[in-house]
Amino acid sequence: MQVVRISAFVVVGTLFLVALWALRRRLHARELELARKAQELAASRAAEQRLCEELAEARRAEEEARKAREEAVTASRSKSAFLANMSHELRTPLNSILGFAQLVERDPSLADRHRENLAVICKSGEHLLGLVNDILEMAKIEAGRMTLVDAEFDLHDTLSGLSEMFAVEAQKRGLTLTVEREQDVPRHVHGDEGKLRQVLINLLGNALKFTPRGSVTLRASARRATGAHDGAAAGRVRVSFEVTDTGRGMAKAELAELFEAFAQTTTGRQSREGTGLGLHISRRIVRMMGGDIRVESQVGRGTTLRFDVRLSLADAPDARAGGAARAPAALRAVGLSPGQPRYRVLVVDDRWDVRHCLLKLLDSVGVEARSATNGLGAVAQWETWAPHLVLLDLRMPLLDGYEAASRIKASARGHETVVVAMTASAFEQNRALAAEAGCDDFVSKPFRDADILGLLTKHLGARFDYEERPAEPGAAQGAPAVDLARAAAGLPAALRKDLRRAATRLDAKAVQATLDRFRPEDADLAGAVAELARGYRFDSILALSSADEEEPS
Repeated sequence: MQVVRISAFVVVGTLFLVALWALRRRLHARELELARKAQELAASRAAEQRLCEELAEARRAEEEARKAREEAVTASRSKSAFLANMSHELRTPLNSILGFAQLVERDPSLADRHRENLAVICKSGEHLLGLVNDILEMAKIEAGRMTLVDAEFDLHDTLSGLSEMFAVEAQKRGLTLTVEREQDVPRHVHGDEGKLRQVLINLLGNALKFTPRGSVTLRASARRATGAHDGAAAGRVRVSFEVTDTGRGMAKAELAELFEAFAQTTTGRQSREGTGLGLHISRRIVRMMGGDIRVESQVGRGTTLRFDVRLSLADAPDARAGGAARAPAALRAVGLSPGQPRYRVLVVDDRWDVRHCLLKLLDSVGVEARSATNGLGAVAQWETWAPHLVLLDLRMPLLDGYEAASRIKASARGHETVVVAMTASAFEQNRALAAEAGCDDFVSKPFRDADILGLLTKHLGARFDYEERPAEPGAAQGAPAVDLARAAAGLPAALRKDLRRAATRLDAKAVQATLDRFRPEDADLAGAVAELARGYRFDSILALSSADEEEPS
């Protein structure tokens, strides 16, 4: 019995120990589970912490990006404002310089020597305006503000005008200028005539500048678009232009940087002219017009630049884009033709010099003119005097030109008045804003006599009597121009060296002293070079005196 009792205790004890051991194992497993969950929780908290840090970093990056965008927008607005102010501040005095020079030139009693001095002033002003335009155009490109102004124009007339524009310069340099236009080139097209002219003027100007002898040729051809494969729908035309010269040419190493901003080739640096922006801007313009510029050149044999642009065919044969109808370029208006009404023109500008110049010009051709200094005065004068045409500056105190145009055009009588906006701004968007305000046309400062009188012809039907302009100083008279480069190449080496040294120093007296040494042997050459010196064309003299050194080998 006792043995049974002991065995029972052993069994119970064993069961208790087994249960205890099992419980301990369960507790250990539970501890491990808790430890694992604690690790997972810690990992989760760490991940949450990292996520919070990443979200905070993303918020900081987003805030920095927002601030950067705001700063960029502010910088762009500041740049645009600076560009607009610089454009106004530079173009406005140039308008006065060129305008008053043209006014003085209209005086028939002006002595020849004063007329020569005026020609130098006008040429220097035009050169300065070209540099200003290049720099402002580059700033517009960087600011993303360059746009195309699509309008109808006469392409044949544009090419003829370029031929006429550069004919005298080519004659002075003893070069042959040829403008060739194939029969397939359409006459009336839609596009940006101003931008196209800007590119062609730059290419022709460079070709003449860097060609000491021979010829410069502009060729134009066209190919009609027939479908989408040409990148344009039917009714579009791709016009190709090619400017070829027999000048100094360029090495292959120079061609790579030819279109870079502010980059100049060796011949460009030797000429001491320009900013190195012309070709860079021209390529940007051509690409905006759907084409590109390509160049081929050989040192000593010349250069060819080719580009093409997309234009639209125009239906109306009599429309012209970009403002005034053109007066004959070689003639000066002296007054209204008989049998016309007394036209009234109101000039509105806050600058006295602009008002005075325009009033004098209009008075000289028999047009009645009055002036106002701001938009409020313009509206008052319009109400009491009823002008046929208003020349309205856009940027004025008290009431600007936009608001003044809106007030004038708000009435039925105002629709009968022609309002022409005037501005010295570089931005084409002002043209659109002026049109929205009710302006009928737009003219940019600085403007020429022909621009203003052309507005009267275009909008009022005014007709003018013209007289021949006095010959430009330095232009050849009668006989064909002497081949200056060939004649200069025949001079003794010592004379060419002295002439080159004088031209390099921009010393007109030294040039004249050198001319006196060979005047008895070649009076024509001496006279032609003297005219270049009087016109401060030392670049041309330098090209002539160096011509023999640049002959192709």
